[in-house]
Amino acid sequence: MHAAKSQKARIGFTAGSTIANYKAKVSGFYRINELNVGFTAGLIINIAAGKNSVIQTGSNWVQKGTRNNAVAGSDKVSLTINSIEIPVNFLYTGHSGLFVGAGLSASGAFSGKLKINDRSESARIGNSNDDDLKRFDFGANVVAGYQSTRGFLVSTNFNQGLNNLTTRDPENSSIKSHYFGIRIGYVLKSRKS
Repeated sequence: MHAAKSQKARIGFTAGSTIANYKAKVSGFYRINELNVGFTAGLIINIAAGKNSVIQTGSNWVQKGTRNNAVAGSDKVSLTINSIEIPVNFLYTGHSGLFVGAGLSASGAFSGKLKINDRSESARIGNSNDDDLKRFDFGANVVAGYQSTRGFLVSTNFNQGLNNLTTRDPENSSIKSHYFGIRIGYVLKSRKS
């Protein structure tokens, strides 16, 4: 991000890991599930927006999900959801390469896997009562990291989903996603304007 003053936009690539969960409320009671580790990869675009500010957007493949290990005869359940996420973050950048910021995101789930004990099936994604989760979600994002003068990038982010994703009894129940992401990447040099 050091070159933000002299360059209009820079494109980069990232990959990393997600630590995700869904917060579920069923009939007024919250269920505590376990974290699910997944993968993320994508394209970022840094657009200079001032002396020490950058608008960062792009497109990321993000794995979200949750797990619930068997307790007292219950089923062992895991859910992995593959989503395409488009964030728009406003970042403050320092001369040392450190950056911090926040923004919003929109995501759409395109596939998933539901595993119950030893049985595995495709997750149902849509808006009908028979579906497991709704397809679209909006979220709030906080991001921080470091980018070297050569373009190497390390970043972390926390994303909190804002939509109720349940398709069943949405007045009394809710499912909301959240995940923590860790990414490394490289930002390409661009021509000076």
